[in-house]
Amino acid sequence: MPKATKRDETRRAARVARSHETALPIIETRDPLHRAPGGKRPARGLARYPWAVTLALLLILGGFASLYFTHTGPFAPAAKIKKPVVLVTTTPAVLVASPCNTSAVVKQLTNTTAAPTDAQFAKNQHSYTQAPAMSIDTNKVYCVGLNTNRGLIVLELDPKDAPNTVNNFVYLAQHNFYDGMKFHRIVPNFIIQTGDPKGDGSGGPGYKFSDEPVKGDYTKGCVAMANSGTNTNGSQFFICTADDSAKLQKQYNLFGHVTMGLNIALQVQGPGDDPGSKNIAPDILNHVVVVAVNP
Repeated sequence: MPKATKRDETRRAARVARSHETALPIIETRDPLHRAPGGKRPARGLARYPWAVTLALLLILGGFASLYFTHTGPFAPAAKIKKPVVLVTTTPAVLVASPCNTSAVVKQLTNTTAAPTDAQFAKNQHSYTQAPAMSIDTNKVYCVGLNTNRGLIVLELDPKDAPNTVNNFVYLAQHNFYDGMKFHRIVPNFIIQTGDPKGDGSGGPGYKFSDEPVKGDYTKGCVAMANSGTNTNGSQFFICTADDSAKLQKQYNLFGHVTMGLNIALQVQGPGDDPGSKNIAPDILNHVVVVAVNP
């Protein structure tokens, strides 16, 4: 290897010095936080697909339009709330299904003439020496129209429940015994009572007949005989205007029930057990009509 001269060493030292003085090239980097003024950030995500966004919006709007025009989903009509049935006072309300509720029978039971005058009432027989003999057909049911000054109350009497009591009631009604009588005792949410020729709760037909087994409960609308003790039945009867099963012992001959017009019975007014009600003018049992029908 040739020996370097002093001159060569001087030149090499100069070249090394020049290379150290040369500036390195500047590498440009992209700083997202320091964009040049007016520079735009590159599009990312859905922004890179504007047509897809437009299509999605159209589909969503189309779906809502379909639900709107078909009245489904959030645009479905609200469910109709059934209004409670209100008993109408002009027409007796049906309580239970019964052959007594047919239009033909109700027509026969209806009597819209005025109540008997005092003179007419006095002419009707209200006193008998003994209870009537059995005369009803126990294979039929007896429909009763209580035509009051408030409206019509329809009863169904079944001889199979209490044959002697039904026979007694039918006999008296067919002889106009009850026409023109007062509702002499009214106890709200309990009973309405009538059937006393004296109109004060102390009268009767002049005789008494025996008790019969009570085959049901004193539910709202039932019809039973009033009495003053064992085997003292006569002509007075009551209609339960509430469920009195827990209030009454089974000591009152149960012989029928209201099938139509319980709303009328609930309107009947008159004196009651409350001393403050003694001066209330009693409603009137204008006419009682009885029709026998097949069960």
